[in-house]
Amino acid sequence: MTAIEFQFDIDKTREALAYLASKSPSGRDKYILCKLLFLADKYHLVRYGRTITGDRYFAMEHGPAPNRVLGQLDMLIEEPESVPALASLLKVDHAFRYPRISLARHTDFENLSESDKEALDEILTRHGSKGFPELRALTHEMVAYKKAWGARTKGSVPMDFEDFFEEDADAIAGVLEEAIEDANLRTVCQKR
Repeated sequence: MTAIEFQFDIDKTREALAYLASKSPSGRDKYILCKLLFLADKYHLVRYGRTITGDRYFAMEHGPAPNRVLGQLDMLIEEPESVPALASLLKVDHAFRYPRISLARHTDFENLSESDKEALDEILTRHGSKGFPELRALTHEMVAYKKAWGARTKGSVPMDFEDFFEEDADAIAGVLEEAIEDANLRTVCQKR
């Protein structure tokens, strides 16, 4: 089991999705949003010791996927009234084979820190123009995905945040150790 875990932050997650959607005039499908969010969470983790969303990533056939975000996006696409806070920020265009998600209204992104926005911007600069096949190929080559996918017995399997640091040029020395220490402190505090 992974030593590093985070608390899912629905408000930051909604705003991170809205931020990614706001940077594409025609919108993005849920698969591309999930890949970009994974890359942003990974970038933020290896530089600052935490993810933006707090979501847990699973190795799936088409690459890493954020567990709770994927469920939220599925509900947004199929039953927007079941996720009113997300539906107030994002709209869905069903005219495409894979429905496109775009910004529904302006937001100030007040729940996102400067480092969150930095990570999202960096990933958009590096990968925002890539299509799903390119993002799929990129994420399939990452150590964390390969380890989890190779260890599965069937279906999807959780990825370990510790593995996000391996072979990553963006990783800053000492951040992994600090993230593990923080996770251990949270565990001790929860047991009290």
